[in-house]
Amino acid sequence: MIKFFRKIRQSLLMENKTGKYFKYAIGEIILVVIGILIALQINNWNEAEKRSDEEQKLLYELLVNLNQDIKDNKVNAEFNQEVGLSAEYVVETIETRTVWNDTMKKHYGYLLRHGLSTFNTSAYDNLKSKGFDLISNDSIRIALTNLHGNYYAGILKFEKELAVDNQTFYLAPLFLKHIRMENPWFKGIPHDYAKLLEDKEFIEAVRWKAKTIRHVASFQQQGYKKANELKIIIENELKK
Repeated sequence: MIKFFRKIRQSLLMENKTGKYFKYAIGEIILVVIGILIALQINNWNEAEKRSDEEQKLLYELLVNLNQDIKDNKVNAEFNQEVGLSAEYVVETIETRTVWNDTMKKHYGYLLRHGLSTFNTSAYDNLKSKGFDLISNDSIRIALTNLHGNYYAGILKFEKELAVDNQTFYLAPLFLKHIRMENPWFKGIPHDYAKLLEDKEFIEAVRWKAKTIRHVASFQQQGYKKANELKIIIENELKK
């Protein structure tokens, strides 16, 4: 093709057709520019297609992570609610001086338990390394960063401070001073129930456990609700 154009140019010059030569040269330049533009456009299309495929793959990975997060944290939130109810039950039976019975074992055992959240962040971490602009849908990008940056981070911090640190350094030693555990962390029996009924520190500690663990559960519920909202947005995006 290049040789063909060269022959035409040489022929025009030999025939001393300068005007036609310049017109031809301009036409040839235009053709070259058009060819370059077409090549660039094709390359852009290919890059856009590759980017779209990568985005779709990442959205599916996010869905897998979110489905597991929703399931795990719903279970944890429900369990923490149950622990909170058991703690409230213990406070109520102490304040009403209820006679000890074996049905109370479970509730005393639950005083030393709590559920902890687990978050699957592999797809989110992968997206961070690639750049958040890979996600074309603004709603998904905003909801995703809000979920991980605010809710997930907040839940983990909240759990550590209220459910883990306080229990490890204060609640567990106090509770174990009064309670003997059966089937560890499932059932508990007071060493001296009559003495326990008079221990104001124990009662207030249990009351505090009831309020804080249910507060943790409430925050966990918000987290998995936000995760579910994001899941729906992603599913709708993938249907387009």
